[in-house]
Amino acid sequence: MKYLMRFLVASLLFAALSGCSPAESNTPEPTGELTLEMINEWLNSSGDIGPGTIANAVAVVPIMHIDGPKKESDFYAFINFKYKGRDYIKYQITYLSCTCRAAYVNYWQTMYIELSLPESGSKDDVVVRFVSFDKDPSGEYNAGFWGDSLVIPEGVTYSTFKEQYIPFFFDKTASYMNGLDTMWDIPATDYAAGEGRADFSTDILSGSSVSANNMIRAINAVIKYHETDEFFN
Repeated sequence: MKYLMRFLVASLLFAALSGCSPAESNTPEPTGELTLEMINEWLNSSGDIGPGTIANAVAVVPIMHIDGPKKESDFYAFINFKYKGRDYIKYQITYLSCTCRAAYVNYWQTMYIELSLPESGSKDDVVVRFVSFDKDPSGEYNAGFWGDSLVIPEGVTYSTFKEQYIPFFFDKTASYMNGLDTMWDIPATDYAAGEGRADFSTDILSGSSVSANNMIRAINAVIKYHETDEFFN
């Protein structure tokens, strides 16, 4: 996947720089290293996407996928939407979580997330304001999409994630999130903290660790991209 994507994007980039369409170009990948910065620059400047256009900025971001047996793979995720408000930024990120299903239902999912622009200007003080795989905070728009199973084989449903797991990340700082790589890094006392959470435990999600763990990695991937915003420079 990594090399195919590099080749496709490189072909598009070369075509844009040479003034011909991708179909007209039979030239191999340009010499020199192709970086995500180059790709993202091109994506937001070669068409009607990005600052000054009718569409919000997009980006390709790296993400380390982890499966059930804890095997890790270099993947990419896609920032589909970035909208900057006064003191926060809205994002959508699409990523592949479950890889254990047949290819014909191996859907990607989209997370909607809001990250703060802290008064301190410090990246460590960024706060996760909201996370959703369906409605945005207004309740009027479907900003996310749950692509994993609605009922995990062990019986955990999306409702369990929505009621217990996803809200855990609300109000967490970037510095806190940087200390999490998988759900097993979450201290039990932290997870059970807050009104109505005394009986909550990540043990219930042990059979659905792929969804739980890649959610953490998707949040951290957006945070890392968030830190590149001009606000922090």
